[in-house]
Amino acid sequence: MPFTSAEGVKLYYEVTGQGDPLVLIMGYGHHSLHWGALPQQFARINYQVVVMDNRGVGRSDKPDVPMSINMMADDICRVMDAAGLKKASVFGVSMGGLIAQVFALNHPDRLFNLVLGCTFPGGPHMVPSDPEALRVLFDYDYLQKMTPEQRSMTVFRFFCSDEFIETDKESFNYYHRVTTEYPTPRYIFKRQAEAISAEDTWDRLPSIKSPTMIITGTDDRLVNFRNSELLEERIPGAELTLLQDKRHGFFIEAMDST
Repeated sequence: MPFTSAEGVKLYYEVTGQGDPLVLIMGYGHHSLHWGALPQQFARINYQVVVMDNRGVGRSDKPDVPMSINMMADDICRVMDAAGLKKASVFGVSMGGLIAQVFALNHPDRLFNLVLGCTFPGGPHMVPSDPEALRVLFDYDYLQKMTPEQRSMTVFRFFCSDEFIETDKESFNYYHRVTTEYPTPRYIFKRQAEAISAEDTWDRLPSIKSPTMIITGTDDRLVNFRNSELLEERIPGAELTLLQDKRHGFFIEAMDST
């Protein structure tokens, strides 16, 4: 399995396909397997797709130490170096979208295009999640009391519509399997939450020069879609696509729209 190292932390990554390089960055508490079939779908349309596990999740190391969004943006560079890529397009969702913003700001010479999915600028300008979603995100004791399957289903219902879950049970079975196969420790959720709360890209967003696409679902309760509207206003030339009635996992339920 391919690994690279950043400040002594092993980072897992995979490369699929041939063509234009594209790096996928997953969100809070999730890892590269949570992309499901999307990397293969991109590979079929002539992308060289790089997926990685952020520090603390999946098959990457999980040290219980402070982390930052800047640190995880630098990790993208390390993975790109290991994959032999000088530049790439980057697609980040949720916390991964915040990492992608910081990558675009800190490493503009390594970026072709920026795609931001269901994400936010951080800081006081961020439109908050609804109370039930906040509980699912940050009430670790509440989640800890559930069985692994209950935890997976609770989160997955914020990702996909009830109709999709009923008609495509295999998607939940896959999500549950990869979530429990490589579980994220509770202390990593806390470390990542600390990193998110410390980051605010608002004042720097107008400095992003790369072509930027923003995409989100209008029924996203974890990250309110109005955050994407704010990003569109702040990033010069950004284009926003709103997927009607889609939730946080639009990249699962509406793959053909990505």
